[in-house]
Amino acid sequence: MYIAGVPLISAKEVLRVARWYYYPGDESNVLEKVRNRVFRKPVPDFPKTVLIETQFGCNAGCVFCQYPQLKDDLPRGRMSNAIFEKIAKECAGRGVERFILCLDNEPLMDGSIVEKYAILKKYCPDSVRNLTTNASLLTPEKVEQLIGAGVVNEVFLSVNGHTKEVYEELMVLPFERTMKNLDAFCDWLRAHPDIKRDLRVRVNVVKTRRVAPEIQKMQERWEGREGFELHVIDMDNRGDQLDMKSEDPIKSDEDDMHPNITCRRPFHTMVLTWEGQAVICCVDYKREVKLGNIHEQSVYEIWNGPWATQLRKEYLAQDFTHLKPCRTCKINS
Repeated sequence: MYIAGVPLISAKEVLRVARWYYYPGDESNVLEKVRNRVFRKPVPDFPKTVLIETQFGCNAGCVFCQYPQLKDDLPRGRMSNAIFEKIAKECAGRGVERFILCLDNEPLMDGSIVEKYAILKKYCPDSVRNLTTNASLLTPEKVEQLIGAGVVNEVFLSVNGHTKEVYEELMVLPFERTMKNLDAFCDWLRAHPDIKRDLRVRVNVVKTRRVAPEIQKMQERWEGREGFELHVIDMDNRGDQLDMKSEDPIKSDEDDMHPNITCRRPFHTMVLTWEGQAVICCVDYKREVKLGNIHEQSVYEIWNGPWATQLRKEYLAQDFTHLKPCRTCKINS
């Protein structure tokens, strides 16, 4: 739809409107201002979500994730509690909606993860403190330490498959061990109804052709029996950092993908690696587009820095010259 040569929004874009952002003051005329105020959101001056990789490493081998293919090339280590506390202090009172301690790592492999969540609760008590986990290490002891103690107030469970065959093919984890932990977690929640009432629990499943026939059964179990949310996540090619053709269970899924050009991640989420690098997106495992370093700058300085601002404006202009992962990113939405 155009008025006086200014694109407003097409019928197709209406469905994706929440993903569009703008920089106030960049409009060249009144109609652009109207379009932005009505259909788009201003880029916030502080990230709404802060995603922190607290340590390197994951115990799963998910075929839809590039970690198994890149793990031997990625830097290894763990973020110190001191640097983590620096981040939490800088986020205090800045309106951060959610913290997620997961990138190319399984959070429960971090021996200091309980302390890190406690730090977040101390400085950012009103924020969501999300635990995203494959649940293979979510033992009853961890449930008590994290959820029972109240340092985690949201849980996302990565469960890709209803049957042992599909689950193990996609996640390369022992099905029985994970299900044992999840059964114990469900029993624990039933024994703690006050906590269950206030705790958001979501089961995430990545949309692949292999898992699609099992979605209904997963809904029956997790939504019907347990009262959890089931969220089917559109699969992407991880900014082309994932070699899909080398993974038999997903090699045909690329046929369902199209360019992902309305992504909100660079405008909404700050992603920090364990070594303190701020990268453009949670799929940029290779650290191809760096925005800054938390050891040298503050969260605010990185987010509002000239380089980060330039990259976002280039994205809005569909100029991916400096945005290699975005240039080649595809999704099956």
